[in-house]
Amino acid sequence: MGSPGVLTEKLMSGREMLEAIKCQQEIINRSTEGSWDIKEVKSGDGIRYIDNYSTVDSREETKCKNTADRIVGVMSAEIGGMNAVEPLVVGALLDLPVVDCDGMGRAFPELQMFVPSIYGKSLTPCCLVDDKGQQAVVLKAETPKQLEDHFRKTVVSMGCSAALSFNPLTKSEILEKSVLYSLSRARHLGHKVLSATSSPIDAIITKENGTLLIIGKISNVARKTNEGFDKGNVTIEGTLKWSQSTLNVEFQNENLLARKTTAQCTEMIVATVPDLICIVDSDNGQPIPTDELRYGLRVAVLAIPASPALTTLQALQVVGTSAFGIQENFQPIGMYNTPSLIPIP
Repeated sequence: MGSPGVLTEKLMSGREMLEAIKCQQEIINRSTEGSWDIKEVKSGDGIRYIDNYSTVDSREETKCKNTADRIVGVMSAEIGGMNAVEPLVVGALLDLPVVDCDGMGRAFPELQMFVPSIYGKSLTPCCLVDDKGQQAVVLKAETPKQLEDHFRKTVVSMGCSAALSFNPLTKSEILEKSVLYSLSRARHLGHKVLSATSSPIDAIITKENGTLLIIGKISNVARKTNEGFDKGNVTIEGTLKWSQSTLNVEFQNENLLARKTTAQCTEMIVATVPDLICIVDSDNGQPIPTDELRYGLRVAVLAIPASPALTTLQALQVVGTSAFGIQENFQPIGMYNTPSLIPIP
């Protein structure tokens, strides 16, 4: 959790996520029917929290009381950037299986946009751990947005980068309230790009039923880190058949809206959240995250259909255009291609 741009200067220790999961398990173990007898607990703004939880040395006090409460696997909160591969590392280090799913079907900047939360799963208790070992815990939150607001302030104080572990999901909750086969989708898409014999851009469009919005050169980037987010916009001057057009993409950690302007100064919205707006290298198809956008880069901008879990009326209230202060209504770019499973040897 935090600002992606910060990681170019503030390296992770490598143990944040491991400690977050261990803290999560201990908090679950110390619960008695959803309540905790921990003296450091504070209350305010609709949440019960601990600023810096201290791990208990007594194994007897923190041992798992119920095998059903034991963490037995890990999954990605979002299938984007470092958060997509972190569970693979953590799973290997803790000898836990990694579930082929994620909580967003893409990346989103705020915690309440986690799909299980949208469909009623409580995110608490949850733990936020930084590279110095501070362990912030939220035991209860009246709303997911209050949790987001509290942890956003906390992560800023941690240097805008920390590892987050949510309240674990059951098997049925994973099957009903997550985006399935996300790792398989990412693997298949990456294989298509790397093995493309002609245009990797065409390979992405074909695989994901996407739309090519523009090919061109970045002419301007306006970016600032504010309240724990990378916010701004990027302008692409079109080339080839788009030489008379420009595209402006607004972002908040992730790309939110794409607005095209033609030679006749006609302006139109061509893609919005929750569909994916992807900026990639126009030659090799490699993704370029918002914190790596630079003047002069030659890029292609693609729009890819979102998972159906993100396009229901219930979900659009949380991850649609209005959730980001965008007045335009969401217009789907196309039909989502349900991914197939990674072949098992």
